[in-house]
Amino acid sequence: MRIKILGKHWKLRFVREPFGNTPRDGDCDPPTAKSKEIRVSTAIEGERKLAVLIHEMLHAAGWHIDEPFVEQFAEDAARVIHEVGFRETT
Repeated sequence: MRIKILGKHWKLRFVREPFGNTPRDGDCDPPTAKSKEIRVSTAIEGERKLAVLIHEMLHAAGWHIDEPFVEQFAEDAARVIHEVGFRETT
């Protein structure tokens, strides 16, 4: 799927394979990469999947933002979105 974040295009992929040598639920290419991708694990679902997607989109939008802020904001946003009833339908 092709998505646009702050005027830049990214390929969003949901993948089964691990992310290198470090177990993670998602990752994001630097915004300076020519063919930028955001990858999210298919092994997660629900609120966790939403948190990872928000987390990686924050990296795409603000590569300079420190990891603790990105992690906390993504978890908080996912929790609120989930609490108000938004759910994945596919």
